[in-house]
Amino acid sequence: MIIAVIADDFTGANDNGALLAAKGFSSATCLGLAHWNPKEFTQCDAVCLNAESRLLHRQDAWKSVYDAVRAFNLEKPALVSKRIDSTLRGNVGAELEAVIKAMDDSHGHNETLAVMVSSYPHSGRICVGGYQIVHGVPLERSPIAKDAATPVHHTAVLKIIADQTSLPCGFVSLEKVLAGPAPVREAIEAARARGCRAVVCDAVSDDDIAVIAQSLADAPYPLVSLDPGPFTAELAAARIEAPRAEFENRIFLTVGSTSELTRVQMEALRLAHPCHIVPMDVRKVLAGEAESQAECRRVLDAVFAAPEDTKVLGVCTATSKEDVFPMQEMSQRLGIAPSEISRRINMALAQVAQKTLQNDNLRIGGLYTSGGEVTVSVMRKLKAGGFSVRVMVLPLAVYGHIIGGEHPDLPMITKGGFVGDKDSLVECVEYLFTKISTRKRPA
Repeated sequence: MIIAVIADDFTGANDNGALLAAKGFSSATCLGLAHWNPKEFTQCDAVCLNAESRLLHRQDAWKSVYDAVRAFNLEKPALVSKRIDSTLRGNVGAELEAVIKAMDDSHGHNETLAVMVSSYPHSGRICVGGYQIVHGVPLERSPIAKDAATPVHHTAVLKIIADQTSLPCGFVSLEKVLAGPAPVREAIEAARARGCRAVVCDAVSDDDIAVIAQSLADAPYPLVSLDPGPFTAELAAARIEAPRAEFENRIFLTVGSTSELTRVQMEALRLAHPCHIVPMDVRKVLAGEAESQAECRRVLDAVFAAPEDTKVLGVCTATSKEDVFPMQEMSQRLGIAPSEISRRINMALAQVAQKTLQNDNLRIGGLYTSGGEVTVSVMRKLKAGGFSVRVMVLPLAVYGHIIGGEHPDLPMITKGGFVGDKDSLVECVEYLFTKISTRKRPA
């Protein structure tokens, strides 16, 4: 274990694990400190422990987090994270105090700094001016603030913390974050010099979160990240090299659907994860066999050139409405049936998927397909005998494993092209990441 995450509930632990898996770190969730046995998690880079502290009394939450951090620190992790709720429910201040105390006691000094980035832009949570905003609404006016079990009474993050701890906290404004990593680091070091043990940072985008993480890439003192997950993933990527090139920890998307919903879903995915999705020019695919093969080679060359740190690769047939053509008009112009047009496009997509999976250097550990005809074409190209259904991720989005063929037991999600909302593709990809995070190449 090189990354230790202490979460306040099970869902949060899993979410953190998925985000870390997307960065290349194998992840697992431990059900609680009573279930913690280091020998059972030796294959995992990151362990996310469910401390179940959100609904506890403040003192009990403090002890739960303190004990968990002390226990995990015996394994000498390179990074410790305290996962907090993205709407700051629960015992945020008390748990901040507990994790710093546990880190100090573990290291034998008082040099630990906690950096809190409460933003989760993909989920509509941002922090600007020190205020937590939920889908454009101040936190204290959001419906979540009226939660019966864990109400929230403030929008100012520092005030929420101050209600539960007297630890001195600093603040890094959005102005500093937008200026880049160096000004952020200067602001953080200035806060430390004033005696602050924690620093709250503004962030309104994933890029902002990455800037904050980069500013701390070489910080020489013990760090604790406090956040709903995105900052921990970015900080891990900035400070720790994912040690598992031998793991198959990438996902390949084969997206044949040209619907507006599919394009919106792909854009949401690009905002949530670094992607390298190559558009296929289907007009060239339909121009003739030679032109089709040339286009497939072009797409494959682009896929094979994906940046090393990009974990989501893929091919699609439309990135804008201009890429979509009326099927009947194309049928009349080419003199072939619409079904033959679909078949040719699907076969080209399947060929790209097959050649990509054959490239061991790409480390593809999971496959996603959109559209029933695309899925069948891909599986036939892979000479698969069938699909072992495991679970429904979303309505009409199913996770399972390929049966037989060139890639037996390959994890896969298949989804209808007109299914779900804008976040459905992100949910499918993150689910698949949790399934492949410890997948190794067959011997």
